[in-house]
Parts: sequence; structure tokens; C-alpha cells
Amino acid sequence: MKKKVNRILISAFGSGSGKTTFTMGLLRLLQKKGLKVSSYKCGPDYIDTMFHTKALNIPARNIDLFLSSENTVKNILSDTEDIAVIEGVMGFYDGIAFTSDASAYNISMVTDTPVIIIVDAKGKSATLKALISGMLNYKKNNIKGIILNRVTKSSYPVYKNMIESELNVQVLGYIPEMADCTLKSRHLGLITADEMADIENIIEKIACQLEISIDLDNLLKIAENTPDLEYDKQEINLIGKCIIGVAKDNAFCFYYADNLKVLEKMGAEIIYFSPLSDKELPKNLDGLIFYGGYPELYAEQLRANKSFISSLQKAYYNKIPLIAECGGFMYISQSIDNFEMASLIKGSCKMTTKLQNFGYVNVFANKDSMLLKKGENVPAHEFHYSIIDEDYNDCIMRKPKSSRSWQGVLLLDHVYAGYPHLYFLSNLKLAERFIIKAIHFNRAL
Repeated sequence: MKKKVNRILISAFGSGSGKTTFTMGLLRLLQKKGLKVSSYKCGPDYIDTMFHTKALNIPARNIDLFLSSENTVKNILSDTEDIAVIEGVMGFYDGIAFTSDASAYNISMVTDTPVIIIVDAKGKSATLKALISGMLNYKKNNIKGIILNRVTKSSYPVYKNMIESELNVQVLGYIPEMADCTLKSRHLGLITADEMADIENIIEKIACQLEISIDLDNLLKIAENTPDLEYDKQEINLIGKCIIGVAKDNAFCFYYADNLKVLEKMGAEIIYFSPLSDKELPKNLDGLIFYGGYPELYAEQLRANKSFISSLQKAYYNKIPLIAECGGFMYISQSIDNFEMASLIKGSCKMTTKLQNFGYVNVFANKDSMLLKKGENVPAHEFHYSIIDEDYNDCIMRKPKSSRSWQGVLLLDHVYAGYPHLYFLSNLKLAERFIIKAIHFNRAL
């Protein structure tokens, strides 16, 4: 198939350069101009997509060349209506194990998407030319423009002339230093959008600033000047009706929009609930999903919600199909830092001071279970500071391009529980098996 998709990718020299701030403002600005905008995040990040979602009030999606195929990425982008805005990950060329595999660069080349580089100019002058020149000339790329971050209105023309007079690239605008629009961080990344009371004002301020200080018309021309996407249509078939409950609140907020989209296409009705505030699980559920998040920050509140835990324990003992990833895995354990949790499975979790087994992994199943079959392997992602003191060994995790491996994950006939975050578009059989199990659970009641 072929489809015309106007698209642009926003990248930078590295993290902390202003990609998310710029992307968030651009999304809101384009929407205010009347465009139907779709937003995407390169890589497995769950937090930046929340800021995209706040800017547009529609779910943002991940595109990832480790978790899925080139064809899958193109299928996702093909859902775009007027324009796709893609935010890169880390630095433009940064990918797996000091290569450009699964990088923003990789995605831009596979999808033939033009790239705008956000350059933090604070404290630099002529050195910017060397940095930008290196970015442009490192290897063949689709870089079409530069946005300068943290420069003043008065100094911008000087920077623009300096760069454009010597380098073959357009400077499309600037962002002044905006201290009141800074996005704050903590141990797993940015403070989430839902936790920022002033996020709406911040997005509006950035959008208004971009309308003044970037060449939006030229940026849109770059986005329009793209070849058609060519791809094989990925079919997701209806399996049957069921109701899947998904934990969603400040404690459980790390999820891939496409995981839920896949389940819905297969026939699931998604019902959200909050382990923080709901007194019990919703009625008539056929399956449960607890994704990751920050249960450690809300451990006392989670522990105190005894009636919810009681309803969850009852559903678990009835063998409701359950997926519990990372923060969800921690919650269904016996405790987090001595705060008693749901105690569905053995093991207590402790927070550490560093990331544990961070990054992409290949998950190899040692036994048959609800989601995985013995010998099967799927790509996944780990992102956690905690450890659990129970030696689960139902899967082996292996780092790509490395000999490093470790054991973990609990696999049962109705349970997937572990630190790795799974991505259904990497292997649709995972979602199919979960849906089938949920349908059978419904019929068994």
C-alpha cells in the first residue's frame, strides 16, 4: 500500500536539549491552526507520550524499531490524518549499544522522514557551527532544519546568519529561555504530565511563543515534501467480546497506547480503574492489566486501600487472566519497602539507588503459559529501580548485542508478571492469547 503522510521528526544532540518542550508546544500550535495532528515518540518511552497526549487531548503512540518491524512502524504512521509529529529519543544517532540501531536516525531513514534538530545554544557561539557540522556530516541523513533553544530575540539573527552562511541547513527559529516552563525530573525521568497542576498553562505559553519565534510555514513545507509511505497493511482480527480492566492513575501510568488499541480491535472493551482511589475492582471483568508507573511513591496510599486489595485478591484466586508489568509486578508482590501490597505472589520489592537491568531485552520463555509458549522469545523493555527478593526463573532476559542475561518473570496459566514491558505489536499472538483466555474466563463463571 501507499499513503501520503505529511511528517516531521524532532531530534537533538542528546537528552535535555528541549525536544519534549518544543514538541509539546508544536503539537498544540498545529492543532490550534486547525490541523488534525498525530503524535509519536521514538523508542519505548512512556512519559514523553503523556505530555504529547496533554497537548492534543488524544493518545500519543510509540514507534520503535527494536520492539517492532519497519512495516509495523509504517502502519502506525499511516493512521495520520493531516500531519505526524515524531519526537526522537536521546541524541539523534543514539541507539542500541552505542550504535544507531533503533535510534531516531534509524526511524527517520526507514520512514524517509525529514528531521528538525533542536540545538541548545546556551553558552555557545562559534562552537555551534562545529557541533551542527558534525551532526550534518556524520553520515547520510534527512536533517532539514535547526531550531535554536535558549537564545534571545536580539541574538537570534546573529546566530542564524552565522550558521546559514557556512552550513547547508536552514535555521527555522528559536526558543528563548522559559524558566517557568521547565519540565522537572526524578528517578525514572520527567515528572508526569498528570502530576503537574500547571501543565495546561505551560503548553499554552510554549505554543504562543513558538507562533512568534519559529517559521511555521517553512516547517510545514518540509513536512509536506515527503514521499509516500509504502507498507503492507497489518491486519488485526476480531476474536471475541470481553471486558479488560486496566489500572490507570498516578501510580500506574506507563503504558503503550497501541497495546490497548490492539486489544480493542480484537474485541475487548477497556475499563479503567484506580487502585489508589477505587474501593473495589469494576464488576464483570474478564481480564486485568497492571502496567508500570510509580507505586513506590504511593505505597502508603495503596496499602491503605484494603477493600480494593480484597477485591483484587478474590479475582486472582478465581484465576482471572492477569498481566502485571514492572510497577504492576511490584504492586501484586508482598511489599514495597516494607509497605504491604496485594500479596498475590511471593516476594518483596526494595527500591535501589540505580537503574536495574535498564533498556531493551529479549525475553525467552522457559515454560508454556497464558502469554508465552516454551522456547518463544519476544522483545521487551525494562525500566526500574527496584528489585524483588524472589527468584522467579520462568524467563531468561538477554540484552541485545551483549552476552549479559538474567532470570526473572512469573509465568502461569493465567498470569504474566515481571519487570519487562511487553509490546503486543511485536507479536500479536500475545494479545490473541490474552483475549482468548479472558473469553474463556467469562464463560467459566
